[in-house]
Parts: sequence; structure tokens; C-alpha cells
Amino acid sequence: MNLQDFQANESFLPQMSQQQYAEKPGAEQDEPSEKYGCLRFKPACLQRMNTIKVHVFWQCVFCFFEGFIVNGVINVVLVALEKRYSLPSSRSGLIASANDFGSIICSVLFGYFGEKRHKPRLMGTGILLMATGSLVFSLPHFIGEAYKYKVSADVNASTNICLLDDNVTDTCSTRAAADDTIANSVVMYYGLLMVGNILLGIGAAPMFTIGLSYIDENCKAKLTALYIGWTFSSAAVGVAAGYVVGGQTLSLFVDIDKVDPASVPLTPADPQWVGAWWIAPLIATLGFLAVAFPIYGYPKRLPSYKEVQKARASEAHGGNDELTAKVNFGKSWKDFPKSIWFLVTNPTYVFICFGAAVEALIIGGMATFGAKLIQEKFNVDITYAGTVMGIITIPGSGGGMLLGGYLVKRFNLKCRGIIRMCAAFMVAACLCGPFMLAQCPNDPVYGMDSPYMQGSPASGLVSGCNELCGCTTEGFEPLCAQGTIFFSPCHAGCTDSITIDGKKTYANCSCLANATTALSTNTSPSDVTSFQPGKCSGSCPWLYVFCAMFLVTMVLTFATMSPGVAALFRCVPDNQRSIGIGVNLLFVRLVGTTTGPVILGAIIDSTCTIWQDTCGTRGSCWMYDKSAMGTRIVLWFMGLKVAGCLLFLIASIVYKPPPTEEKVVTIETVATVEHFNGVANSDNGNIFIRSRDSTRL
Repeated sequence: MNLQDFQANESFLPQMSQQQYAEKPGAEQDEPSEKYGCLRFKPACLQRMNTIKVHVFWQCVFCFFEGFIVNGVINVVLVALEKRYSLPSSRSGLIASANDFGSIICSVLFGYFGEKRHKPRLMGTGILLMATGSLVFSLPHFIGEAYKYKVSADVNASTNICLLDDNVTDTCSTRAAADDTIANSVVMYYGLLMVGNILLGIGAAPMFTIGLSYIDENCKAKLTALYIGWTFSSAAVGVAAGYVVGGQTLSLFVDIDKVDPASVPLTPADPQWVGAWWIAPLIATLGFLAVAFPIYGYPKRLPSYKEVQKARASEAHGGNDELTAKVNFGKSWKDFPKSIWFLVTNPTYVFICFGAAVEALIIGGMATFGAKLIQEKFNVDITYAGTVMGIITIPGSGGGMLLGGYLVKRFNLKCRGIIRMCAAFMVAACLCGPFMLAQCPNDPVYGMDSPYMQGSPASGLVSGCNELCGCTTEGFEPLCAQGTIFFSPCHAGCTDSITIDGKKTYANCSCLANATTALSTNTSPSDVTSFQPGKCSGSCPWLYVFCAMFLVTMVLTFATMSPGVAALFRCVPDNQRSIGIGVNLLFVRLVGTTTGPVILGAIIDSTCTIWQDTCGTRGSCWMYDKSAMGTRIVLWFMGLKVAGCLLFLIASIVYKPPPTEEKVVTIETVATVEHFNGVANSDNGNIFIRSRDSTRL
């Protein structure tokens, strides 16, 4: 074709572009735009839903409830579950990590095979599975027995005072059979908690793989990070709501549906208090049911799909996407190894995944144990700690993700610029790390930090003054005396208790230098040794410093989330987006969010000073060394931030943008053409197109 033929056929180029568009990755030849609705019910009034903005809204609603239950409620109720089922932090961390077990493999499968299938239907099915998971998670409460606690002088609990005639060995022997039954039940309950969270992870996999690519393929490239930022921010708001709602439900006694709360001698400030952890998962079940059906109604392609794809410019690493651009690529198992190989040989993609996994280690660990850290380091109850975490999370994680998405759009950052911005945020967050050293003073404990009797060494909780009492660490009932706490009335050597003017006091406390005489019916208040129930110290001003710096650090950390996903989408070919995000989620969850809670839980456990002990069986931790906890967490946090920054910097260095040099194409012999926004001229009868953006249709 010469220049005269080219000028005489003005409609040739648009027709050629549309023909080649049909071969663009992910496009379906002659596929009409579908309408919104279910089966044949697709009325005109519902077509207002058939836009990318409304779809993003429903994804935001889903992300709200996903964040509410997975990263909000479950994390804040872990403290209650530890006490209810006698779990150490390392095992409770596994409950939080179970969410990733099911999604690890499913993310890759949905990402690969879901790309060519009806994405909204897969997403809706996943949401229904999450509703089932939330219900399963709450089952242990309904099929289990009432919670048993240990306090002094209460008919509904085992005693916690000094019993000189009691033999601990005999008591444990008589309880052995019952304890075996209880232990077997706890294993079953623990399994249900794990299964429930696994179902939540499997159900969320479609939304966080093909759901994100569904947004990306139906909106302009510069809006991808912004829309993804909206969904992630909605998840952050859900997390905050989960912390607040979960924390408030923990102010209700766990068996509020089984016993009269007025008959329970515990308060939320008591170390043995267990709140109604099961209420919030039921709320999440209803929420998932409400959002599943609107998602089901969306078509395979939105009406804006073709127009959006025409304006797309590839930013894939090296510009090498010829093989993946084939229409049938990715529809069979045979192409699966090739897809994985293309990803693992893309160095930019690999280093972004490594950097994201490092961030996930921090986010997974801090999200799981953030409320517990506030509770332990600043002497507040879990309800207050959960509320504080919720208040911090809304502007922290939500604001951070919106900030990251806005900066990408504001400065129109390309792939390399996005990666470098993520590295800069990680450096800034690392510099804030030392804030975790803030804490209130430790409460000294008689027998551990202070001797029971002046002049004698602190040799442990059991000493000469209480060695015949049969004291254990099964129940923590602290008593404050002169700025130091006794672990329980039993450890104080108190053989009697009495309530005077609504206040419980104790008598015959042999571990006090001013031990009183035996309690009798004629005892007056002056004859009774008075303690302050609970710990000696309360919260301190360092709590506000910690919260302020925690907020700043959270903003800087979450500001990498939506830009990181946008960079991931841009450094792989269009047809590799879903499998790319799926493999990324596999790696991030396997290395990051799965191990993060377990590692941080083990770090916290390593600072425990007093463990729960029930007839030789270790349960949850009662008290921690706050200074050691802060130091170890700071080293963990800053080390990971430095590693993540280096990984993102390497990703930006090895990134190779697509070639932008001039392309020379002979239209008579070449099946694909460049996007014709340049200038045409002729030489020797051929047509040359000088492209300004090298966009392939």
C-alpha cells in the first residue's frame, strides 16, 4: 500500500485498530456489553449500577466487612480467646494467621483461571463463603460450656485463697479426668476457630485477585491506584469499626446469654474477665449476606471496558508481552507454568513481592497484637485498648492508603516513580520506630521483683509464708499493697475474706509483716487487712505519645499499599494482572501475614514473666516484662523496614520500561500496529508511523 492508497482509505486505520483490539489481552471478540442484573431480571432502573464507580462502592462495602471481621474483630478478641481457652500468644497468633492458610493456594488459582471467567460471580460466591466462615468462627461459644474462673470466696468459681488443709496434688488428681475432657473440647473449639478463619481467607481470595484486576481493566490507568486506595481505605475503616465494636462487646460478659451478668463477681478490669467475643462475628455474617447479591449482578465486562482498553499504554517490564497477548493464552493448564515463569523471571515483579511481604510481616503482626500491646504496656483494659486502636486505624491506615493513591494520581507517577515513593515511605516509617519503647512502669510483684519479707531474697511466687497454701497461677487476682502487688490472695497467705461496705478485704495474710488475727464473727474493719484490688499503677501520659507516633507510623506504612498494587499491575503484561496479584498474595500471605502474627506472638511470649499454670499445664501469660517487650519489638520493626526499603530500591533499579523508540511498520505485512497518534509519511511505497506513546492495541 502506497501513500496515495493510504490517503484514499481514511477509514482503514480505525478499522484496523478495532480488529487488533479484539486480540488485546483479556478482550473477547464480538462480546457485547452486558447489562446489570440477575439471570433475566435486568430492568433499566438497575443499569445505573452498571458503572465502575458504583462497582467500586460495593467493593468498598465488602472490604469494610472483610476488614471488620478479619483484621478488626478477630484481632481484638484474641485476648479474650487466650483467656477463655488458655492459649499462649503464639497459638492465638495462629488463629489470626489461619485466614491466610486457605487463601494462599486459592489466590493463585483464582488469579489464573478467574481472569478468563465471570469475575463478579466468583466474587459473590466468595462473599457467601465468608458469611459461612464468620458463622463457624462463633460456634465454639454456642456448643461449649460456660466459662469457669477462679476468684476468692465465690460459690460459682474455684477458690483463690490460702487453704492450709488442701493438698494440691490430690486436687489435681481428682480434676484429671475432667481436665482431659475439657482439654479435648478446647482442641475442638480451637479447630473451629481455625476453620472459620480459613473459610474467611478462601472467600476473600477472589475479591483481592480478580476483583482488583476487574477494577483495573474497567477504569483509566491513572485512576487504578485511587480506586484501589478507596477499597483499601474502606477495609481500614472496617478494621477500626471492628476494633471498636469488638472492644465494646468485650465489656459484656462472655456468657451473657447463659448466666445472669449480675451474679458474676468479675469486672472488665479483672485479669480473668472474658468478654462476649462471639457477638461481632454474627454481625459480620449478616453484612456479607447483604453485599454478596449486589456483586452477583455485575456483568463480565462493564460498558466502559472497550473504551478504556483503547486508551491503555503498556508499562510491562521490558515491554515483552507478545506471548501473553495471545487471545487463548491462560485458558488451559498448559499455560499455567509459562505464566508463573514469566512472573518469576520479571525481576521488578519479584522484588516488589519481596518488599510487600516484608511490609505484610509488620502489618500482620501489629494488627493482630496492637490492642494487646496497648493493654499490656499502658495498664488499660482490652475494651479501652480496642477503642484506641479503632480510633488510630481510621486516619492511620485509611488516610495512608488514600494518601498513597492520591500522590500517584497527583504527580502522574509511572512504575519506577511509584516504587521509589514506596521506598521513601518505608525510610520515614523506620525513623519513627523507637516510639515503641514508650510504656508505663512495671508493677513490682512480691516474690518476683520484691521479697515477701524484708531482708530475704525474692525467690519466686512461692515462699515460706505461703508454701503450705497450695497456691497456683491458674487464676490471676492481683492485690496491691504498698505499691507492690501480690499475685493473688492465696500468694499473700490470706486464709479468710470478708466483704465490708461492698468492698472485699482479707484477713490472716501471713505474707504481710502486719498480719492480722484470725477472722471471727466479731471482726471489725480495723482487724482486717485491706488491699486495693487490681494492679497498683494505672495509665500514664506516655500512652498519648505512643498513640500519636503509632498514628504517624501507620500512615507511612499504609501509604505503600495501593501504590504497591498499582506498580505491580504496571510492571506485568495486561493478561498477567490477575495471576500476578494472585502469586503476589500467595507470597505475601505465606511469608508475611501468616508468619507475622506468629513471630510477633513468639516475641511477646519471650518476655512473659508469669504463666498460667493449671496442674502442670501451661496456658496464657499473665504478666510481661514491658522493657524487654518494647526493645525486642523495636528491633524487629526497624530491621524489617530497612529490609523492605532495600528491596523496593532494587526493584526500581532493575526495572526496564517498555522501549519508546520509533517504530517502523509495513501495514501490508504486519498484523499489529502501533496506536496512531503520531505522524504518517512514506518512503519507497511503505507507510511509516512515528508513535509518541508506543501503545499497542
